[in-house]
Amino acid sequence: MGLLLPSWNLIVLYILVGAGIQIIGLVSGKLNKKIGTTCEIFLALLSIGFVYYKFSFMDGFIYLAFISSGYFLAISLTTGNEKRIEIEKELHQIKVEEITLARNFMRIATDLLMTGLVVFGGIMFYIFGPEYSPLKYIIVFGLVSTLTEVIKRIGSYATVKIFFDVEEKQLYLTSHFESRKIPIEDLEEVKLETNVDLLKLHPLFTMFSSNTDWTTNFQKVLRLSVPGETIYLTILEPVKWKRTFEDMTKVDESVKEPQVVLPFWHRKNVKRLIGKLYFATTVKGISAYTGLLLLLYYFEVAPWIMVTVLLAYWLFNLYISDQVLKVAMDATETKNPQLIQISQRIFEKAGVPNIRVYETESSEYNGLATGMNIGKSMVTLTTATLKLPIEAIEGILAHEAIHVKKRDVLWGQLWRLGYLLIVLVVVLGIQKYIKNIDEYSIQIFLLIWFLMILFPIIQSFCSQWMEVRADHLGASLLDGGSEQMSNSLIALAKKQDEAITKSLSYSTVLEEEKDMAKSSIERDSLLWRFIEFQFMLHPPMYWRIQSLKEYKGGWGRCIRNRWMLDRVKESVLR
Repeated sequence: MGLLLPSWNLIVLYILVGAGIQIIGLVSGKLNKKIGTTCEIFLALLSIGFVYYKFSFMDGFIYLAFISSGYFLAISLTTGNEKRIEIEKELHQIKVEEITLARNFMRIATDLLMTGLVVFGGIMFYIFGPEYSPLKYIIVFGLVSTLTEVIKRIGSYATVKIFFDVEEKQLYLTSHFESRKIPIEDLEEVKLETNVDLLKLHPLFTMFSSNTDWTTNFQKVLRLSVPGETIYLTILEPVKWKRTFEDMTKVDESVKEPQVVLPFWHRKNVKRLIGKLYFATTVKGISAYTGLLLLLYYFEVAPWIMVTVLLAYWLFNLYISDQVLKVAMDATETKNPQLIQISQRIFEKAGVPNIRVYETESSEYNGLATGMNIGKSMVTLTTATLKLPIEAIEGILAHEAIHVKKRDVLWGQLWRLGYLLIVLVVVLGIQKYIKNIDEYSIQIFLLIWFLMILFPIIQSFCSQWMEVRADHLGASLLDGGSEQMSNSLIALAKKQDEAITKSLSYSTVLEEEKDMAKSSIERDSLLWRFIEFQFMLHPPMYWRIQSLKEYKGGWGRCIRNRWMLDRVKESVLR
């Protein structure tokens, strides 16, 4: 028998306990940081003691997970508080003009409706699904994460205010959960859109998104692009403020007319809306899977048939993943003749000539290969990435071409499926052969904990193997070889670092020089190297660049051995 999920009352109570620990620590920390930390540790130990006094070992583990969820929920909601206070103090000392916003309840109601549609399948499974299904735990924790974003969105809608300091040319955006202070000189682009593009702004409908949605109405939108972020606002005089900001900066004014955005309910947007919802319920969430499983459960289908149907559905989603992700990213095939020319040359050299290059609008510097096989693959680059030097873009295309040629997307999904099946076998074995779970609670807990820790480590190992291989095989496709590939990574890393540093300066309080993000092309601290090598999907950027400079013979035994050795050595030695 499995563990019975607690009632909603208890779940909410223990989530609030976790949130309360963080908030008490935050408030007391304003007096003294050490007092705040001490309070959090004391309350956490007190909660652990109470949980294991009241519940069995295995049940206690579940309740502690709820407390942890509440704690991190509170962190997410209070992270921007310090910046908001700093900005509000500054606003009291200077003369600013408030930019009036247009608010309409239908705007936030539509966001909530879309979120409800996406999580509907999970909620139905929680209510009507099998009593002891482990999926219910995944659903609960997923709903907590979604609830966090919903609270932040409602908070930004209800409390956002915008101010402009004409003398210092500073733009201030404040809300209860997020705030920004942006120098006008940092604006890279100022544009108008005829309406709110909900399908581009809703976080459940997007991928590679660096958009910040502060829209409060369905009307003309002012879009401001800064390093690492694109901000969307619905103000009363968007044309006036667009002209004002353009006059103060060097942004391109070639686009005079607003970009036409059709309402999400428009008949021409139906296909896109369906695609976005499908992506949200199958990739961003599990509502589609839980809905299908609930239907099979309702008709009392045999377990082996359930597993077979779910696997077939998963394979179908993998097969159409390129089309689903294309819709999610709003990717369009590039019409840039230079990009088409260099990509065809690289792809033909890699032996995968039929790949097409797509562009997606994003301030993130990144590229992505998608598709389960060569015939259904595509490479997508963000608009920010396309601003890099052409030699750097060639390096990124060569790297992604190897991912396609080696079918890395397919193999990555297959190993995850294999690991999931192993976990499923372990869980079913425990249920079948261990009659008294409480008697072996510690051993089962350690086994489950081991499987949880092992998953990201194995995932990191497999993914980093593919990334190092793509770097070194991709270098062979370039005229400049390993040197060009290493320079491509340096150019990419520098732009990524600049965007992160700028973004942090807008939204957080940086008190000291050490608070600034360290360059990713420099060797970092032991702790961070351990995390990157053992848990991240990519090896540290400094290592990738160094290995390309030192090993110019392409992918082979030498670089494989070097990577596996450094994966251990760099994680434990200073």
